[in-house]
Amino acid sequence: MTEEPFQAQAAYFAALDDSRVQCLLCPHACVLQPGQWGICKARTNKAGSLSIPLYGHISSLAIDPVEKKPLLHFMPGSFTFSAGFWHCNLKCPFCQNWSISHPKPVMMQKTVLLSPQALVQKAFESGCPSISLTYSEPTIHIEYALETFKLAKASHLATILVTNGSICSSPAEALLSLTDAVNVDFKTASEERYRTMLGGDLHAVQNFIQIAYETSHVEITSLLVPGILDQPDEIKSIAEFLASISPQIPLHLTPYHPDYNYTKTPLRYQQMQEIAKPAFELLENVHLYRPWYAD
Repeated sequence: MTEEPFQAQAAYFAALDDSRVQCLLCPHACVLQPGQWGICKARTNKAGSLSIPLYGHISSLAIDPVEKKPLLHFMPGSFTFSAGFWHCNLKCPFCQNWSISHPKPVMMQKTVLLSPQALVQKAFESGCPSISLTYSEPTIHIEYALETFKLAKASHLATILVTNGSICSSPAEALLSLTDAVNVDFKTASEERYRTMLGGDLHAVQNFIQIAYETSHVEITSLLVPGILDQPDEIKSIAEFLASISPQIPLHLTPYHPDYNYTKTPLRYQQMQEIAKPAFELLENVHLYRPWYAD
């Protein structure tokens, strides 16, 4: 750790009776008794007020090609200074970044404490033209994200957000007003699967994308997961929604590999091509990624 723990005021909550609080950041709207943590494991009720003990706790730092976010239509060919946090407000069984999104306590021992000022200074000194909040879910750390993006803009750094889009309208608007480019994970076209398998809300993600399009450069990623997103009709539904906003929104269709608690056999590249066909018919910028195991 590089600094002492920080004290920061949580936003987006309401005080209830009996020292309970309700978090108003994401669609879960967790009602918390004193000492209880939210589903995201980043926000907790401390003596009748919402507390954010992980403020400034950084899980990962790296310099990435901006294409890795993935963003192919924003500052192409550049590198971005990337920072990740801990935990997530979804429970995707196939999580590709589970070691920081759903970490065991021993994994969190590698935490680095950085204030937003220190993080932006590192980004500026890296020579990268942008800073990305990425890897795990940055919106559950919105207080830190807002301060970081304000400081980044003052330092003439472009701001990039990589998110699952599971956030309520008011905080989304605040964060996106400071965001130059965003990549949103659109995980399935099924409202039921979003709710029961992923612990998310399809309509919240769609709402976030609509808000983002008004403020920021937007690209979408959909992971082709067997049993979750593996049918042409589902891709058609996603593409139709995006096209209703703008057919120019880029869609990245990426290959899943077995990880975390999901062991289903990955789709073959030929299957991915068939699944992707409706997207190519409806959208102008579709990027289908060939998996490493492709024939």
